[in-house]
Amino acid sequence: MVAALTGAVVALVSAACGHGAQHSATPEVTGPLGSWTPPVPQPLSPIADYETAVRVAVADHLRVWIEADLVKRWEEGPAWFRAAVSRVAVLASQPGVVGIKIADELGYHDGMNSVSKISQFLPAAARALHAAAPHKLILVDMVVPQLGCLPGHQIPGSPAAACAIREQAAYPQLALPEIDRYLRLHAIDVLDLSTHLLSDGIYQAWGTTADGAQTAAWQEAGRRGWPALVRLQARKALAHPGPYPGTPAQAAADVHIFVDIPLASGAHAVDIWTWHQDYSGQMYSLMNPGMRPNALWDQFEQVRHDDDVLFTHFSPHSVESGVRSDLARIATVFSDVFLPAGTG
Repeated sequence: MVAALTGAVVALVSAACGHGAQHSATPEVTGPLGSWTPPVPQPLSPIADYETAVRVAVADHLRVWIEADLVKRWEEGPAWFRAAVSRVAVLASQPGVVGIKIADELGYHDGMNSVSKISQFLPAAARALHAAAPHKLILVDMVVPQLGCLPGHQIPGSPAAACAIREQAAYPQLALPEIDRYLRLHAIDVLDLSTHLLSDGIYQAWGTTADGAQTAAWQEAGRRGWPALVRLQARKALAHPGPYPGTPAQAAADVHIFVDIPLASGAHAVDIWTWHQDYSGQMYSLMNPGMRPNALWDQFEQVRHDDDVLFTHFSPHSVESGVRSDLARIATVFSDVFLPAGTG
């Protein structure tokens, strides 16, 4: 069954890739490469564990989003891109899957360092997925550095204005007018938005607070008309290595800034990274080891009690107890979960 579906999907994707399949092996570069290095293609992982995770999550009444780094496969060439889209389509065909995330921090140290590259990738990915996995929402997450520079409060010559100029020079492909351009392509349905907030000390020196900066960032998204172009969601990494290091007051403050303010400003949901994942040699989680609650988890329980929509990320290959027990615990707080496609 899977083999037959994969073969059919490959044919659809080949027809749908169109312009995207012709992208150059040495694409235009107009922004900084940062820490990015060209990817070395790796085989896709076996699919069975990911299919099981989808079924278990749906049984726990979680809405499922398939998560795949299609940017990486796009840059590896048409054959790898088609293989990744085919894998995503097989998983997305399962009941309970509502959408597909195609890029993580698009344009931010991922090699998509020009407006032209992003503007080619988004429509090509959309065409391929609409052919291979029709009726699934397409989601991208993005860091927009200028949003952390107090938009709407940038007096010429002020530190906030200098911040905006500096971030535009560093990330021209992520400048606010370019985000407008990408959203007007109508290639994606959902944008998970990181507002790239700066430190509390910087905002204090500017005469404001992180709360004020977050509010200004989301007001700018509204002023630019983004909610009319996509479903806007917030995103923030709040996982921690080992036991939660903060106080209840710190947990409440973080949830207020990164959950409450976006939701009050029009965000439909908040994406919280991550359930349980190795990062830079340490295991990051939202709960304390052994799936024990902490002050942050207590805050999430309150948010769920208020019927707000929270997403998190889960991999069947990085569990605290087991796939079934971990997903059951996730479902007590989160309404939606990103599950990987095994595309690498």
